Amino acid sequence: MRKQKIDMMSILQENEAIIEGHFELPNGLHIQSYIDTDVLFQYPGLTTKIAQGLADLFDRQIDVVLAPTAQNAIIAQEVARVKGARALSAHYVNGKMRLKGNVKIEPGQKVLIVDNVSMTGRTSRQAANLVSMLQADTIGIAVIVDRSDCGVVDNIPLRSLLNYPLQTYYAGDCPMCKEGLPLRKQGEDL
Repeated sequence: MRKQKIDMMSILQENEAIIEGHFELPNGLHIQSYIDTDVLFQYPGLTTKIAQGLADLFDRQIDVVLAPTAQNAIIAQEVARVKGARALSAHYVNGKMRLKGNVKIEPGQKVLIVDNVSMTGRTSRQAANLVSMLQADTIGIAVIVDRSDCGVVDNIPLRSLLNYPLQTYYAGDCPMCKEGLPLRKQGEDL
């Protein structure tokens, strides 16, 4: 297997994917930098390079690469191509993560979850629970940027191309709020 060292921080900086400001996460906490990996995926060559790096994080053979959200479908597809596996994307129905239509993960299959940015591990945890519910095995979680600095989600190894810890603030203690910086919800058009 070809191992490739990727300078993910340089890639993010060169493509202006680290956005400074004042952002609110879905859990209500505030952050001062947001990482927008979507800007990277507009370049197929760069996406392929990142996918190779993610695939190299886990040497084990896998059957399925699972994107926990549609936002991660592009990178999951590329990782699956590198690994010679199928690529699937989950979605939410009534607040629960599900697979679409006739797409299935069979019992006993080896699954690699691929996410763009991990902040709390919540999305990866939900994806791993879905895999477990389908009686398959999650062999790992590969993320482009780990902002959680945890390295594991429910005893499943989480490996990343970049560890970039997240400084969070409650609204009452937020220095950006005190400065009067406009607050944007995570995912809003930047």
